[in-house]
Amino acid sequence: MGKRANPKNDFQTEQKTSDFDLNTDLTDFKKKMTELDTLKIFFDHSVCTYEGYERIEITKHSDSIKVRTEFKELTFNENKNPDWNLVYEKKISEKDTVWQFDKFIERNAQRKTSDDKTRGILIVQNKKDSIQFFTNGLVDLNRFLEDYYLTMRKIYPENKNGIYGYELVEE
Repeated sequence: MGKRANPKNDFQTEQKTSDFDLNTDLTDFKKKMTELDTLKIFFDHSVCTYEGYERIEITKHSDSIKVRTEFKELTFNENKNPDWNLVYEKKISEKDTVWQFDKFIERNAQRKTSDDKTRGILIVQNKKDSIQFFTNGLVDLNRFLEDYYLTMRKIYPENKNGIYGYELVEE
């Protein structure tokens, strides 16, 4: 007797996987991400007596990138467990050259650490992979914040509630 065909095999579909590697592809994420990838970014805005946190989710849709940002401020909030508030949701082309988050990552490559004991100011995750960026002291933290704020104002020039700092106006 011959071997019988298994009809289940006819219906099995190939599992799609992504080749996106967080360590090597982060500086070119707009092009190298697939629809199977989601970048989760956590940024700690806290400095001195101020405490605020931002979380960003970046997903790929066809030839565009969706950036969704939420913010939680604890400093001026009597509620001990405030909610995350949606700040913006933007869709940009994968060929966009205005928001250069990838260049920000390149400029700050020396800040990467795999040391879990170091306080991560910026944490980027994709699936189980994670990269942390740290600062060394208050002056360095303020430089990093300035670079981040200037980068993020490109995607969110409205900057409502001063999430990306305030511009000094000289009179």
